[in-house]
Amino acid sequence: MGDQQSPINIRDAVVVPQLEDELAVRWRADQFSAAEEGHGWRLRPKGEHSVRLSGHEFRLDNIHFHRPGEHWIDGRARGAEMHAVHLRADDGLRACVVAVFLDLGEPGASDAKPPSGIDLPTLFPGEGFHRYEGSLTTGEFDEVVSWVVMKDPVQVEDPALRAFVRAHADRARPVQPLNRRFVLTTR
Repeated sequence: MGDQQSPINIRDAVVVPQLEDELAVRWRADQFSAAEEGHGWRLRPKGEHSVRLSGHEFRLDNIHFHRPGEHWIDGRARGAEMHAVHLRADDGLRACVVAVFLDLGEPGASDAKPPSGIDLPTLFPGEGFHRYEGSLTTGEFDEVVSWVVMKDPVQVEDPALRAFVRAHADRARPVQPLNRRFVLTTR
């Protein structure tokens, strides 16, 4: 492990004008296959989804969840966090992870089975994000990730997805030192 580990406590971010122009998210409602893998449950899309970040195209590999949220904002953890892991189309070793804080609302009755369909656009809060370079938060913790941490949380309306996240989210890795990195942010 090096000195660019994730997650981090986000504070004192540097505002960069037009940073929001560097991100384009192309998600849609889709069917997902779910499997419990070495680090927890991963939901893989049946169709194509992508993000464009700083001129590079990344395709969605999987989504998964952490409870509590891994990234902290000004010293505070959030209740849950979704990670949408995208791999670079021309270099599968580089990743862009879009992190979205989730509000799970009140618990409801459910058997907590993985949902087969997810309306991804409803889980994207729109504009406003933090950006930094870091690592995967599971596995070998490889420092190959461009992180996009959305500022606003999203209310999870789908009761099946809420129950699944409550029952099967990965544990949160402790926050790591920022070291000499800068965190950029939109206005």
